[in-house]
Amino acid sequence: MKPNLNSVRLDAWDFRILSEVQADGRISKSELAKRIHLSASACSERLRVLEAAGIIEGYFARLSPSLTGGVIFVMVEVVLNRHHLEDQRHFESAIQGFPEILDCWAIGGRIDYLIRVAAASMAAYQEFMDGLLQEGLGIDQYYSLIVTKPVKSNSPIPVAALEKR
Repeated sequence: MKPNLNSVRLDAWDFRILSEVQADGRISKSELAKRIHLSASACSERLRVLEAAGIIEGYFARLSPSLTGGVIFVMVEVVLNRHHLEDQRHFESAIQGFPEILDCWAIGGRIDYLIRVAAASMAAYQEFMDGLLQEGLGIDQYYSLIVTKPVKSNSPIPVAALEKR
């Protein structure tokens, strides 16, 4: 769901809520209200509005990087054959069905997309890419960048950046 930012005017209370739930998605509504110094009912209503507007898309657990031992991550630069809107939409729609693709960003410049792929091994990654190329997604070229070590990942969106938009 695309956030309907026009339907909600965010204020300082909302930014506090967003900051807290990004830091701790399991926080109780009463604890959230205490932390931001707002009544429980007002806090709960603001949270409901933020969720209904699609500003808060969901809650998740951040897993320990130690669980990924043996898993490789590859950043893949993708260039499409053609740059028509229907080709981009086809590619973007199709990649939603691949759980190996963790993230995908449309990029301006020499490449069209940057995707982050998880695989059990280099052989599994290459097999995945071979299959992806056979899907008819319009991929002309791809470049693989192997992640050698995560330095920072799964970071929440800095609320300060949202306040300045």
